[in-house]
Amino acid sequence: MLLKNGVLCDAHKECKADLRIDEGRGVICEIGDDLAPIGAESVLECRGKVVLPALIDMAYPKNQVLSSKNLESLTQKALRGGVGSILLRPETTPRVDNAAVIELISSLDSSLSVHFLPSLAPTLESSFESKPKIAEIATLIASGARAIYLESSAQNIDGYALYKIAQYAQMLQVPIIASPQEPSLSEGVMNESQVSAQLGLPAIPPLAQTMQVAKLCELARYSGTKWVFDTISEVESMRIIAYFTQMGAQILAQTSLHHLILSDEHCAAFDTRFKLFPPLKDPATREALRAHLDSSISLLTCLQSDSYKSKKDQVFESASFGINALEHYFALGFSYLVKSGLITLSRFSELTSYAQARLLSLPKGALEVGLDADLIIVDLQESFCINDSFSPYNGELLSGVIKQVFISGKLQYQHESS
Repeated sequence: MLLKNGVLCDAHKECKADLRIDEGRGVICEIGDDLAPIGAESVLECRGKVVLPALIDMAYPKNQVLSSKNLESLTQKALRGGVGSILLRPETTPRVDNAAVIELISSLDSSLSVHFLPSLAPTLESSFESKPKIAEIATLIASGARAIYLESSAQNIDGYALYKIAQYAQMLQVPIIASPQEPSLSEGVMNESQVSAQLGLPAIPPLAQTMQVAKLCELARYSGTKWVFDTISEVESMRIIAYFTQMGAQILAQTSLHHLILSDEHCAAFDTRFKLFPPLKDPATREALRAHLDSSISLLTCLQSDSYKSKKDQVFESASFGINALEHYFALGFSYLVKSGLITLSRFSELTSYAQARLLSLPKGALEVGLDADLIIVDLQESFCINDSFSPYNGELLSGVIKQVFISGKLQYQHESS
């Protein structure tokens, strides 16, 4: 298939060119100016549209059942949001701590159009009471796991076990993804601020994140392992990471899109739509995080964490954390970060696709010959309104409509008006 007259945009370029897909191999096979169709090759006219690598997200929620029904539902949301690959967290049912579950994910993945990639839990589920028993990490990586994921409960793992896990990661050349939150300080329901005091709600202090960041940064520096800190929301965490990076530590900071758009002031009316974890920060912290978009922030996530609507429609303290934003991921990022002038479209592609592909050693994330043809075609001028009363963005007019999505060179989604 030949994509004609579009603007190609990835982490390294933004230019008008044609792109040819080898549908048999599912890869990009040619990029050039004014390419001609070969024989009866199908042609997709992309004039006035932008062609980008499909997004890659690394925040599929915990406590979800691994089933074809659940992953198919997630697939449809992902395609509408421009996402082509999702890294699964191991906190699922069943838990990803043995090769049989990796095989289950591989089996489910083969029947779905979006790529689902497993990460692994480095300790066995029944081992948190005393000294944890480390899982067969090498076997799980050989079976297809792309990263080691330290769950929130992993903060109870002792230093020796953490160091052994880091040694495995270094030996096997896989990243460790960690959510640095101290559980004993994270029992509140929103950010510790003037708003939480006014509402009288139990709060989560910044220390809940920063003290864990400092601890894990030193482990990263000492072990030489590559780490990703998931959903960094504190400016002080950024400073700590920068300090250890200067000393040679390999640490990447991932930030949620919503922590760059929203603030804890949206919670002022006890609105549970804005109850996220980590909690939304005050406006000053949000602005400081935005200032790191061109430097310290390495990856973005839409923080997809489905919650049943009945769990949101409760009083604030009882309502669930979470947001259902996957199907609006590209449009939210483009409208609030790119169109507003905070970053370029190329930088957005780097933060949402290229960086993830490099981290997970995936042959995708850029528009280059030989890479997987996981592509999205977007009309940046077209807009739509979110109509979901449980979304914090309900009623918002967003720009950037996904017109087509190709996964491994095959058309998997086409907008109804295309």
